[in-house]
Amino acid sequence: MRGVLRSALLCLLFLLSPLHDAAAQTAHRKGPAERTPDEARVERVLKSLSLREKVGQLLLAYPQISKDAPVEVGGVLFVGATLRKLDAAKDRIRASLARARIPPFFAVDIEGGGFNRLDRHPALKGLPLAREMAALEDAQVEAWGARVGEAMREVGLNMNLAPVFDVAPKGHMFRNGRAFSGDPEVVKKKATAFARGLARAGVIAIGKHFPGYGDLDADSDHERATVDWDEARVRTEASVFRSADRFLGGVMMSNVVYGRFGPRPAILEPSLVTMAHEHGWITVTDDVAIRALAEQIGAEQEEVVRQAFLAGNDLILTTAPPDWAQGMDYFGILMRLAESDPKVAEKLDAAVRRILRLKDRLGLLDKL
Repeated sequence: MRGVLRSALLCLLFLLSPLHDAAAQTAHRKGPAERTPDEARVERVLKSLSLREKVGQLLLAYPQISKDAPVEVGGVLFVGATLRKLDAAKDRIRASLARARIPPFFAVDIEGGGFNRLDRHPALKGLPLAREMAALEDAQVEAWGARVGEAMREVGLNMNLAPVFDVAPKGHMFRNGRAFSGDPEVVKKKATAFARGLARAGVIAIGKHFPGYGDLDADSDHERATVDWDEARVRTEASVFRSADRFLGGVMMSNVVYGRFGPRPAILEPSLVTMAHEHGWITVTDDVAIRALAEQIGAEQEEVVRQAFLAGNDLILTTAPPDWAQGMDYFGILMRLAESDPKVAEKLDAAVRRILRLKDRLGLLDKL
């Protein structure tokens, strides 16, 4: 009952707020994240890159330790305390842009409620949890997405690792409120509305967790999470993402093991990564630095990076900075792979091409 009352109050507050007007005003406005990429420019930039520069485009990494070295990664990931001081974050983003030959994505995950890396921004203090947003009208949810996107752009961020498209009538995603609903039609409408708001604010939305976490009870970040769904069930879960085709730049692959598709987590299974690529999205891994992934495949963490790339992923997300002296040599691992086989080099080009297309949609390649 308490949750119902809170949702009703959120609806009332929305109707009386500027967000209501903003929703109406943006109903038919196309945002910068929706433009068509210039294929000729993408190919020209791709051909200009060295092998190291191509590999760098695949990395979505926690801010590098050195604040003076060139920024070679394709994306900079903001987590934890990196956004507690907004002015410092803005300065860091401006400095990173100045040191990057190819402008990076600046990524964060802002879903709603307590899952909000930008909660220090005054405009996002009252951001509802996804489950609470499910009780709002689509226009209201879209307005919240636009508000998140505008706050992100004010700081300099341009990629949101959200919204959540998991259909969770029970289980882990249901308990923590990150799923909008256990009803696939509700998830389609609300997650799409949130993604639409982000796109119209000029922010790339990355839906998660493809092909779907569903009602799974386990937390795949800390333990082996396995489902025995048949192929039809997996494709049904994945079909929810299709509702937002126009507004998604990509999807984050799940760490769940879908037994009918192979013994490894989805981010390491080529057939599941290919399924995401069928819809024109880039694929983003979850954090390859977490120990649980290496333990699941019985190998060192370097092998997780190799398999994630060979599976066809485009952005390899890591919270371990590539310039950390005690960390993995991401550049060396991936460059050696690309040099080992012409087919692997072609796979690298295909991934970088998808990344550059997405960057061009945002206008990041306009000055190149």
